[in-house]
Amino acid sequence: MGVIATVTGQKDLVLEAGPGATLREVLDRLEARYGPEFGMRVFRSQIPPRPLQMHTRIFVNNELATDETLDLALPSVGPEQGAAEVLIYLMPAASGG
Repeated sequence: MGVIATVTGQKDLVLEAGPGATLREVLDRLEARYGPEFGMRVFRSQIPPRPLQMHTRIFVNNELATDETLDLALPSVGPEQGAAEVLIYLMPAASGG
């Protein structure tokens, strides 16, 4: 299991979010569920505007998320109006030598 999976206790998770939801809202919900350790792995600061950690990469549908895209609505693609399946990957950096 990776660092994030160690905090959450699982590797995969399905989470429902309403139309217009942002990545920041999804990450905030995950932090509320898994606690402050999750937030420390994802955000550099607990004080708004809470930029992303530099050593964790987050991809949304294969696109790298940045501080600038955190508050944009997640893409809405799907067979039903307003329905979407959005894949979010959290990839912490590995170190060693």
